[in-house]
Amino acid sequence: MPPATYIYEQRTRLLTDPGRYVSTADARTLTGHTQPTLARLVDEGKLIARRAGVRTFSYQAASLLDYCRKQHPTLTLFDLLTAADGEPVTETELASELDRSRSGTWWTLARRDHAPPDWASWQHWYRGHTHHAQNLLFEQRPQWAKEIKEHRARGLIRRTLWMPAQPLGAFGEYGLARYQHVTAAGGTVHVLPSWKVTLLEHQRMLPDLEVTPTAVYLRRYTRVGSRNGALKITDPDLATATTAFLGWSTRQHSTPLADFARWRHQGAA
Repeated sequence: MPPATYIYEQRTRLLTDPGRYVSTADARTLTGHTQPTLARLVDEGKLIARRAGVRTFSYQAASLLDYCRKQHPTLTLFDLLTAADGEPVTETELASELDRSRSGTWWTLARRDHAPPDWASWQHWYRGHTHHAQNLLFEQRPQWAKEIKEHRARGLIRRTLWMPAQPLGAFGEYGLARYQHVTAAGGTVHVLPSWKVTLLEHQRMLPDLEVTPTAVYLRRYTRVGSRNGALKITDPDLATATTAFLGWSTRQHSTPLADFARWRHQGAA
């Protein structure tokens, strides 16, 4: 039997860049209803559908989401994570636990559209001193390369899924520069533009996450934006489902950072 988190992960996948209309099968997965019930909801004006074949219909994704949110406050994997119980850890404890993670994949989901103000390279970038900021980022490469090599030596692979808003703002430009230095040091970064998760962010922005084989960490921030530790969730099904979703969305919907940077440069030319 699939774990209890299975249906939440499936809904999360279906709401990732779904297009304007979804199939009857996907509508049934999202709502849990039979085809006759879906037809009745269309007749009642609660869902919007269009004919896809002689006897088949497709359903407007936005109307499905509005309906589902009224029926299921906890609809997606991210809703589960937001409501989950966990243990608060400090920034120092978080860094230590992540650095000591066992073999497997350590995922970072980077969604926030502004940076902690205590990053010196961001401070310079924000003030317009981009050359100085680039130099500071370049100086961090050896340390990043050392950490990546040490992690891989014990079988830990770190992958980052970056979800920037587009067009890139000041922090987006900085983030692109920072991740280019990370990849130059041997890191792995993929880009999933935030417009692809519009439906997932129907109620709130997706959280920044650190995900290891044994835990999910929901990052926390102070009022001014400094990193402030995380909520550590050790539910094994949630950790497995979140890892599976990040892997799937990276394979199906993301772009390697180098390709994103090249396409963006060509588009700006």
